[in-house]
Amino acid sequence: MFKKTHLALLLLAAAVLLVLNLDKPAKKINQPKPNYVPLDQSVSEYLVAQEGTYGLYFIDLKSGEKFGYNQYTSFHAASTFKLPMNLYLYTQAEKEKINLAQKLTYQSRHAEGGTGILKNYPPGKSYTIKQLATYSIVNSDNIATNILLERLDRKKVKSYMRDLGGKVVEDDNNVTCPHDLALYMQKTIEFYRTGSPEAKMLTENLFAAEFKDRIPAAVPPGVKVANKIGNWPPTGTYNDVAYVEHPVRPYILAVTCSGTPGYGSAVPVIRQVSKMIYEYQATENSP
Repeated sequence: MFKKTHLALLLLAAAVLLVLNLDKPAKKINQPKPNYVPLDQSVSEYLVAQEGTYGLYFIDLKSGEKFGYNQYTSFHAASTFKLPMNLYLYTQAEKEKINLAQKLTYQSRHAEGGTGILKNYPPGKSYTIKQLATYSIVNSDNIATNILLERLDRKKVKSYMRDLGGKVVEDDNNVTCPHDLALYMQKTIEFYRTGSPEAKMLTENLFAAEFKDRIPAAVPPGVKVANKIGNWPPTGTYNDVAYVEHPVRPYILAVTCSGTPGYGSAVPVIRQVSKMIYEYQATENSP
């Protein structure tokens, strides 16, 4: 009888302890941070050997680890400027300070060559802000960007870029650095993760971007990449900033360049760096 009573008391005590422990938060298991020193060294050695000047910034979104190469060096931003401009636009729309249904008219002063589809049409037609924003990201449309920038006010966009933490921002010059481009993409993904409809519109446009010839070209088929490229041939500049949905360790990568021989030289370099980083994310050196 004593043994049965003793056993019953022990079981009751164990049950009470179990209930009490269920109310306590689970202990966090400290996972070792990935070691990016070898990757940093390999990428730097590769880039320094290339003709022209390259810059790079990498953010592992799982651990928060970062590294860069010429990350604060000033480069021509070209069309990568359209990323922070659209981030500003959609955050203003979320705050109901911008009406995405408002129509803006394409005037002759907005005309510009280069990328885009509106250059194929004469001035005079009106488009919603949402349409123009889509064109500016998906098609990298310069005319759509000019129309939007007139509505948004260039100085307000540049001020917003500084508020986000941009280091290389000039009111009268379209310049940036790898750190800043990666930062703008990181803020975009943070915005996307809020579940805001406006954030979803922006991010879906980036996933649907027409130009996938650089960072996205080096990742396996089926891996989603949200990116924005930029070209400025007079300075040998071919940029890309991307969010890569790596199945193990999603990350952000920005690559910029100047003084290269041209597109045919710069793009293979960007692809090679993209390949190196994607593969490293899945190795045992990056748990």
